[in-house]
Amino acid sequence: MVLKTQLQKSRWLMALLSGAIALNLFIPQATAKLFDGPVDKLPTLERVALREGKAILKGDDGEYTCRILVNGSVDTVWQVLTDYDNFENFLPSVSDSELVEQNGERKVFEQINKIRTLIFTTKSRVRIAVTESYPQTIDFNFVDGDLESLDGTWLLEPVSPYPSAPPNQVLITHRVKVAPGSTPSRSIFYNIYENTLEKTLVAIKQEVEIRSLKTSN
Repeated sequence: MVLKTQLQKSRWLMALLSGAIALNLFIPQATAKLFDGPVDKLPTLERVALREGKAILKGDDGEYTCRILVNGSVDTVWQVLTDYDNFENFLPSVSDSELVEQNGERKVFEQINKIRTLIFTTKSRVRIAVTESYPQTIDFNFVDGDLESLDGTWLLEPVSPYPSAPPNQVLITHRVKVAPGSTPSRSIFYNIYENTLEKTLVAIKQEVEIRSLKTSN
């Protein structure tokens, strides 16, 4: 009777260990599959903010990383980010924009920005070269104008609602490093730039979703 009980306990223990081994083998793989999207890799607070439609901005003193999650396709986002002749129609503070040079994947556009504050209004001109690597990145750098320097990149990552599903959103990541030209206060310049940058990301989201709606109708 004692031997039988011990055998039963041994079998139960072996079954328990086998189950634990199986869980160790399979659960991490399932978890990785479920939570390996570009948004899911970000910190919790950033994930929540992005899914609420907010723009995230990190950095200071002219070096920033900002993100926003948009409803639409990579193609639509790409069309918006490369619509150089029409930026003034949907981007805040842009009063004029024009493509002035095109050579394959490299393009140059000139942009006039007008910033209004409670104290003053400023107007600036920048000429920017971009290198397009469809469908993922757009690199840009300063060519000429009223800044000291400007360079960075746009990164586009498709986002699916669940594994193996077709993507229905795009995570846009914008990295930029900027230095002002002649200015009475660098701190004021950076405060204005940060505020404009967040508004720009929100405006891009709105424009992508407007165009996506028109396409679907």
